[in-house]
Amino acid sequence: MDTHQFRAPAAQFADDDCAVPAVDFALLLHAYGTASDTPAQLRALAAGDQVARRAALAHLNSAIVHQGTPWTATGPVARQLCVMLRQDAIADAETLARTLRFLAEVAEAAGLGADEDLTSVAACAGRDIAAEVTALLTDPAEPDGADLVYEDEDRADALCARAVLDCRAALPAIADAARQAASHPDDQVRDAAVRTTAEVARVTARLAP
Repeated sequence: MDTHQFRAPAAQFADDDCAVPAVDFALLLHAYGTASDTPAQLRALAAGDQVARRAALAHLNSAIVHQGTPWTATGPVARQLCVMLRQDAIADAETLARTLRFLAEVAEAAGLGADEDLTSVAACAGRDIAAEVTALLTDPAEPDGADLVYEDEDRADALCARAVLDCRAALPAIADAARQAASHPDDQVRDAAVRTTAEVARVTARLAP
């Protein structure tokens, strides 16, 4: 395993071998605010003890996907998890199985708004949504910037649409990770891989033109 990814700065996470660009999680959002706490949770999945791993899984299933809702951090997290799975970075079988089940939840979230034009909503014509979000999250005079992001209805809609589209973009990587895990020696991992593969296939078929 290439361990340099686990030495990334607290709010960044990347792997040079996988075409996953460096991500500044402090500029992404999950259910409870900025995702600056997420890289440490991802590292814990691979390098933490049992308590840390379970806390990391709870973070995925409460903050990164919250009651079926994806956030701007969801897609980047899913892609990084797929890299970790490809590199066999998660050795504990229970943790690996639960990570695969989380990826199935991401795949399910990718199917939201299947009958809507999310691309147009995400574009929010005439506005630079990314710049607006960055300004709010980095302004020292706005300690509640993460909450203010959603006060503008059009910006909130654009971010929600982008979160779903990011999940869709992660579907091929999720499928590949599940395919690799399908040959794992542990039954619970293989079962989770089958479930994840099936969910990706279901959502992909639903999204097909």
